[in-house]
Amino acid sequence: MPDSVLGKVVWRLRQIVWRLRLMMLARLPDKPVRRSIRGVPMTLPRAHGLPYFTRPGTAYLRNLVELGRSLAASEGSVCVLDIGANVGDTALVVLDQAPGSAVCVEPDPMWHGYLATNVGAMPNVAVEHSVLVGPDTEQVMGLAIRRHPVGSSIVERTEAGQGLATITTTALLEKFPQLGNVRLVKSDTDGYDITLVDAVTVTFAASRPVVFFELDPRPTHLVMPEVVIADLWDKLVERGYERAVVWDNGGSLLGDWPVAEMAERSAVLDLSIQERGYGYWDVAVAHKDDPAGLAALDAAAAATRAR
Repeated sequence: MPDSVLGKVVWRLRQIVWRLRLMMLARLPDKPVRRSIRGVPMTLPRAHGLPYFTRPGTAYLRNLVELGRSLAASEGSVCVLDIGANVGDTALVVLDQAPGSAVCVEPDPMWHGYLATNVGAMPNVAVEHSVLVGPDTEQVMGLAIRRHPVGSSIVERTEAGQGLATITTTALLEKFPQLGNVRLVKSDTDGYDITLVDAVTVTFAASRPVVFFELDPRPTHLVMPEVVIADLWDKLVERGYERAVVWDNGGSLLGDWPVAEMAERSAVLDLSIQERGYGYWDVAVAHKDDPAGLAALDAAAAATRAR
């Protein structure tokens, strides 16, 4: 059997073993456990998927780490805004490689204890326990939480929600003035990322942050059916964002394209998962007048292309 074929078979068997392990853990009573994620110790629920996604041979999280490392190398430090912080893993792995600070936004009380355990003692990390909306309206319907082993989804509904607090991007900046120099924004909110990218590129325009976000039409159309995904690219072009690097949801590089082409290129997400061969996109965009941000895209693309 050729080495390349044998390697694929071994990789596939390992993938099956990891998935079976994750399914088994999901059936056990949950409890906090210590795990090492990309070399960084942190506390997770026993059935959390991070150890699976970051198992040996995978690229998950490496793009974010490289974006932060490159920005800090260019500018001395990096300020990170983590929207949908979950257990604080983004802040932990990025700041492990890059000097700087972070503001973690996470509305689901399920994750607040893990955030407190993982980042609560870090003087350079602040936590906001609210749903982020923005930039200048808090008009939302009743909010409810849909949980899964890896994270939480916030869904809107007409009846009374669970009393989740909300904060606008403008109010967030007022509360955490260090965000006036935010250089890396991560958004992972299972559907609200389109509107949040729109909001953060307005509120934090002065610092021209690199914005890394999940792009998945399925939850987007579920929670915000009126949103036209293609409109986001036009807004980003208008605000000076000219380049996008795209990975699949496992962190493998898919492309490096002008933002002006993204409306056409993102049409691939209308195909079924079976047709395109992966779940969704992770996208990083940088401003045309941000040489450090553009260099960070180069570094992140190179790091994941080499894998």
